[in-house]
Amino acid sequence: MGRLASAFAILGLVLFMAPQASALPRYSAQYGQNCTLCHVNPTGGGMRTEYAAQYLVPEEIAATGWSEQEAEYLNSRIAPGITVGVDLRSLLYQQEGGSGSTIAMQGDLYLNLMLGGRFNATVEQGLNGSGEIFGTARFEMLDGYLKAGRFYPDYGWRFADHQMFNRRYLADGSGSDLPAAFLGQGFELGISPGGFSASASLLGGSRHNGDNYAARALYQKGLGDLNLGTGASLWRRQLTTGHRRAAGIFGYASLGPLTWLGEWDETHEGDVLGNLMAHELTCRVRRGYDLRATYNFHDPDRALESGVRHRFGGGLSAMPRPYFGYTVMANYWQVEEGSAVSDADRLEGEVMIHFFY
Repeated sequence: MGRLASAFAILGLVLFMAPQASALPRYSAQYGQNCTLCHVNPTGGGMRTEYAAQYLVPEEIAATGWSEQEAEYLNSRIAPGITVGVDLRSLLYQQEGGSGSTIAMQGDLYLNLMLGGRFNATVEQGLNGSGEIFGTARFEMLDGYLKAGRFYPDYGWRFADHQMFNRRYLADGSGSDLPAAFLGQGFELGISPGGFSASASLLGGSRHNGDNYAARALYQKGLGDLNLGTGASLWRRQLTTGHRRAAGIFGYASLGPLTWLGEWDETHEGDVLGNLMAHELTCRVRRGYDLRATYNFHDPDRALESGVRHRFGGGLSAMPRPYFGYTVMANYWQVEEGSAVSDADRLEGEVMIHFFY
């Protein structure tokens, strides 16, 4: 209990001393908009739009906006039709018992070329040469787009937290922290008429995975101050010994300061069916500061008692200034060990620092 009390004492001190934005799905829920409000990529994540970079983040999301000098100095457009961006994340985590580490989670530099009114090319240079590289063509019919290149298939909620179970255990039942496990090269077609959006992608194999495809649909509806969304998605990857498939439903509800996002997935590999669940609840205490609670569940084989994982998390996500954010979390893993699960119960604290533009 001494270590437990110390961990929460440290967490409380950090929260008290506090005076993130990235691909955070809760902003889509809060504004009742699809991902193109903030991101150049029609399916979200990565390079931000000029609207998000120049207005939305400093004027509505960050606790403190720009000064006049900063507003004149900072501009994502470096030349006509050329914009840049960046995401730099580092994570410090400590487990009960003393083990821990510092990890460079993300180091992405973005370049976007606007090739006329309906075409653009986006390049993301990440750590170890990873990153999305694609071109997008937009057309008026059904507010659609065609994307070609190397990118992540559109599936469920793309949480920035790589430890959320719908990311960590979706492509690999034993767990993978590598976002590159989802990267593929190919085509994606999408539409977004009104409150409905849908996409379908066909991707060739890479050194990390085989050929795969994905499809996703989402319906969003505003009822006064209440924003609601519900959707479904499908993903399938070819393996040397068969294939791995996932299918699931996801949704959100946002009212006032409260925003909930949830996802449930069924995984299928060979004759083994598994279940994944991920939930996030945030409460905005004031502009730029959100209390955050998470719950994750993983059963790699629901037909057998082969072990399950639960993870409960609580903490704070903050953006005290434009383009600087941090998240402080305490997470508790509750594990029922079995033939497919060898984890152990543990408490861990983490601090994530994020610079972005």
